[in-house]
This record gives sequence, structure tokens and C-alpha cells, in this order.
Amino acid sequence: MTEFNADSMHRLAKMALDAGEVASPEEAVALFSRYRLRIHLGHGWVNTLAGQACFLTALNTAVRAFLGGVEVYGDLDHALDVPLYQGRSACGVAEELGAAVVNNATTELPTLVLGVAPEDALPAFCVQLSWDHWRFEIAPVGAGGGLTCADDNPLAGIGAAALGVNEAFMHVRGDLADSGHRSVGMSLWNPLAVADWRGDAHKGPELAYLPKALWLVGLGHLGQAYAWALGMLPYPTDSRPHLVLQDFDKAAKSNLSTCLLLWAADLLKPKVRAVATRLETAGFSTALVERRFGSGHRVMGDEPTTALFGVDNVAARRDLDTAEFSQVVETGLGSGYRDFRNIRLHTFPGPRLPSQIWTAESTAQAATELNDTYKKLADERKDICGMTLLASRAVATPFVGVLAAAMALTEVMRPLHGGLVYAALDVQMKSLRHRTGAPPMTYQGLQTAFVQAAMQPAGRAREGT
Repeated sequence: MTEFNADSMHRLAKMALDAGEVASPEEAVALFSRYRLRIHLGHGWVNTLAGQACFLTALNTAVRAFLGGVEVYGDLDHALDVPLYQGRSACGVAEELGAAVVNNATTELPTLVLGVAPEDALPAFCVQLSWDHWRFEIAPVGAGGGLTCADDNPLAGIGAAALGVNEAFMHVRGDLADSGHRSVGMSLWNPLAVADWRGDAHKGPELAYLPKALWLVGLGHLGQAYAWALGMLPYPTDSRPHLVLQDFDKAAKSNLSTCLLLWAADLLKPKVRAVATRLETAGFSTALVERRFGSGHRVMGDEPTTALFGVDNVAARRDLDTAEFSQVVETGLGSGYRDFRNIRLHTFPGPRLPSQIWTAESTAQAATELNDTYKKLADERKDICGMTLLASRAVATPFVGVLAAAMALTEVMRPLHGGLVYAALDVQMKSLRHRTGAPPMTYQGLQTAFVQAAMQPAGRAREGT
């Protein structure tokens, strides 16, 4: 019997245990091993960095959620241009990320479509992913409309991928009867535009400026989603960003289900070093801080003053009061099997200090309540401590984290393009129309250092490998 514990349990499959659907961790993983997905790459998907970011993000998040496997079919004879995989074969990267590249045109598997849709008979779930400027959308193939997929903003491609994988996961799980039969979308330029998000007023300007340097606090689920998103952006080859990477933890097996830049070979290695290796291979420069984030955090004169915060710890969030960052974007995710798709974002400076949002009283950790499944497991395995620790771990998946990362990076980049910032945002991926937040305001802090984006002409065909 495989030994499942808090450090090895798949963090999304854990939802079946938490919901009482299965009687053991083994049954949870067996259930998720029946979930499969297909990605169809039609002509034109590779013509923008947004399309490439969409494919890579959909694939990397899907292989960590659909344990039965992910198939890729279609137009794979191209070299990639996104910094993280620049010059690499799309087919080779697909296999490296864990996909099975297939030649059979027809399928009954749930399918995500990028580029031109297939002409063959479509499976019951077949969803088109599209993007334009700062907007992204998913819709049933054949529904008509869709965004142009012309203006090249990889953050929009990432957002489309996140929504597509989420929609497919809800379909295989039976979480939402309407999944795959509805159009869902969002504007990162104005995330509070709900009914009219597709309007030209919310598409935003062309992507022109990218952050030159950032401090990433925490290299777990969210921190690696930030790094992944940065690796998709159109940085010039000679102007890749400088990142300060801060984390103290080592990679555990459970992290493979949530962290986009970790693989089995990284187990027991410091997360910060594994992430740094991948980013440096892509031409980024890094500095490593291998300690916990705490009070009195100092920033030296030549270090980044803009931070993306991804630490799931109330006391650490309160310590942002004393950190010497000029701008901080903090995101947090739901942790239960009902709310793991929920995203909450804060941008500082804002109308409230971190210590006013996360009060001293909120640092007290509530005792973990065991449901009947965990109680029975604790009794059977004579391990009340281990089962309590397992029950306390969050349900999590990277297709939620990458949407949060796209939103967080937008808060840094929107002021660089003349836009406003949002002090607080709440997004529910299961029902995206339920979005709330503070009114946008002019950014009051020190401007983030930036570089010019290396944009290609829209629709430029890329050479095959």
C-alpha cells in the first residue's frame, strides 16, 4: 500500500476525502486517475505568445489535475518563443510536461481547442479558448463569436487556459451542469466589468511595458504561478527580469500537484533553488533568500521594491506593514473543497494597512475538525496525528493559482500602461460573474522599474522546427 500523508497526498484529489466521497487516500487518487483531458491545437494557435502561453499553461495545469492523462493533438511542428521555452519544439515540450502526443483525430475525451476548431464530429465537451488585449474567454465550439486571438498579451492567454481547465474539471467532476455549455470571460484591464467585460472600453492598451525586477515572497503554489506567468511574457532576450526569490522550504511530493516549476527530480531540494535553475536557464537573473519572511523586512538599495506575495500565513501578511517594499500585490486562495476556486487579491499601498485587514486576533489557528472519513482512517491506521495533519492541508490546484498570478501581475503592469490599481478584488472561478472589489484608484507608490516588451507583429507565422 502506498503511504499517503500530508506531504505526499495529491492536493486536488484530497477534495474527495474532504467531501466524504471516498473512504481512503488510495480511493481518492484512483478516482482522479479516471479523469482525462485532450487539447486540440488548430492552425494559428502558435502565431501569438498569448496562444503559446495558453497552450503551455493549459497543459502544465491539466497534467497536475487530470491524473488519467492529457492528450495533445494537432499542429505541433513549431518552435516556441515564450522565454521559458524559447527555441524549443512544441511537440518536445508537450511530452516533457507530461502529455501524450496523439495522431487520432476523433475523440470522446473532454477537449479544449486553441486555434482553428476541428471539422470532425465533436465530443460532448468541446470548448474554444480565445483572447484579445487584456481579455480572455471560453465558449462552446460552434457557439460563434469569440475573441480575435490577434493582440498579443500572454496574461490573457494564461487566463483563458485557467478558465478552460477549470471548466473541463467541473465537467468531469459533475460540479456544474452548465459546464462546457456557457460562455465565460473576463477583462484583466477592468476585472470588475461583469455584464459588459467584452466591450472595447475594457480591452486595455497594447502590451508595451514589463516589470524589470520583482521580489517573489514564497515559492509554493502561488509563488511558482507568478514565476511561470513571468516566463511567458515577451521580455527581450537581453533584458530578462531580475527576480529575488524568497522561500525556506523543500519540495515534497504533494507540491508536485500544485507547483508549476517542480518535477519529481526536485523532491527534497529547496524550492527556491529548483525555481532559480529553471528561470536562469531562460535567461532570468536571480538572487536567493532562504529564510522566512518576517517583521522588519529590509530592501537594499539595488534590490527590487515591488513584491508579489504568495505566503499563506496571516502573521506573515501582517508583517507586510513593516516591509520596505514600495508596492506589494498579495493573493490568497480558498482552501476547502467547496471554495478552493476562490481568489482574493490585495494591492498595497491601499486604503488599509495589512495589519488592519489581518488583525492580531485572526492569527490564531482554528482547530482542525475531522469528518467521519478522517476519523475512520485515524482509527484504522492508528495515526490520529497524521490524519489530523492531512485534514488540515488545503485543497489546491494550479489552474486556480495561474489565474491569481495573471491578476496579480496585472496590478503591477496596469499602472505602467496608464491604468489604475485595485486595492481589493474577489473572484469566484466557479461562477465568474460573482466578482467584487474596491473601486479602482491611482497608484500612489514608487513606479516599478520597467523594460519595453519585445512584441512581434500580430499573426506572424512562426517557423517549424
